Amino acid sequence: MEDINLDNEWKTAKERSCNKHVITPYVRQRLETVYSQIETGFVYQNTNSVDSASRRHTFKRIILTASFVTVMSGGMIASAFVSPTIAKSLWQVPLVNSVLQLASNWGISTAGGSAFMRAGDLGLQRVEEAGLVTKVAASSTHNGTQLRISQVAYDGVRMALTLESNREDLGTTLHDRIEDITLWCNGKPFQFDGPSLITNSGGTPGSVIVYYSDLERMYSTGKGLPDQFKLTAEIQITGIKQSFKLELPVQKIPSKNLMLTPRMEKSNDFTRFVVEKLEMTPMSTMIVTKTHYISPGPTTYGSESYGYGLAMNTLAYAVLDDEGQEQQWVTGDSGGRPGTKTRTGIHQILVAPFEKTPKFITIKPYFNITGPGGKPVYDEQGNWKRTYLPELEMKIPIGENKLK
Repeated sequence: MEDINLDNEWKTAKERSCNKHVITPYVRQRLETVYSQIETGFVYQNTNSVDSASRRHTFKRIILTASFVTVMSGGMIASAFVSPTIAKSLWQVPLVNSVLQLASNWGISTAGGSAFMRAGDLGLQRVEEAGLVTKVAASSTHNGTQLRISQVAYDGVRMALTLESNREDLGTTLHDRIEDITLWCNGKPFQFDGPSLITNSGGTPGSVIVYYSDLERMYSTGKGLPDQFKLTAEIQITGIKQSFKLELPVQKIPSKNLMLTPRMEKSNDFTRFVVEKLEMTPMSTMIVTKTHYISPGPTTYGSESYGYGLAMNTLAYAVLDDEGQEQQWVTGDSGGRPGTKTRTGIHQILVAPFEKTPKFITIKPYFNITGPGGKPVYDEQGNWKRTYLPELEMKIPIGENKLK
């Protein structure tokens, strides 16, 4: 998980509340992350990110293997267009996988072209290549700084925007200068809890990908954003008093999403694991699972009263197609809520879209292996070691259903 400076977050929240008498959802979700860490004494491990110490540890391997990777990929990783098909093939090579994953985490470009192609997100690359991304020209300028939104993609599960600045000469990235983001749908503010609004590097100092996906609300209410709406984005940048306000039309990708509710379940000695829902789109594959408490299990971090000491809340999930290829995780509201002894845990998984509709998918729950202090333990290829739980593994049939 990204380190959060509580003093800075609290200062920003107070300044924004003085100006508007309200703490926005974007600031609130960051504060809630810090408060949760303080209350539980446990920093929740995001199994798809790498901490700064681990990045430094692995950076030496990147230096040693960069020449090999460049030759192996014909120079495509560093400087040219990488199609989703080629990118997926490269992700399957363990050594290259390590380099690509770290590059993606750091916001380093692994492809040329637009920010969507540079983001290291195979779902965005897929819709960009298919011509399903909407080009827009929304902009706002203050004090010589212009912000513009040039791309938007929305598949009914998650929305992604390319945000760019004309100022790359300030010594800091646009990502680091963003203090707050507020969104409106047809004039009504987005209301969300948890990590629903996320910003990642767009592969250059002056570009950012803004992601929105409130999967928990979608699951609990059955309602998401409309298929077509006017989006208003208000963005606060460090050092500029006025906020940037941009308006643009958003339209769902014209595809009929494939939705299944398998409600398959398996159990072991510490949890009952249920696969509730699956939705496949041209940009994402979303899977909703539930965990029900049976016993604490083998993993005990933090306070059980908040659910963080229970093994069922530290499960991670690998999603494989019918040929055994693991799908890459993509950016969005992958998370949910931890369970307790009396409350069901809900976990949403977001992975890349499948190249073709598989006959079945396999979900393989596992634990990430950690050492003293909760630090990741790596294998020889630089991947975080896993302990799979075969008793919870499930094969979900897709049958004759097709994504259209």
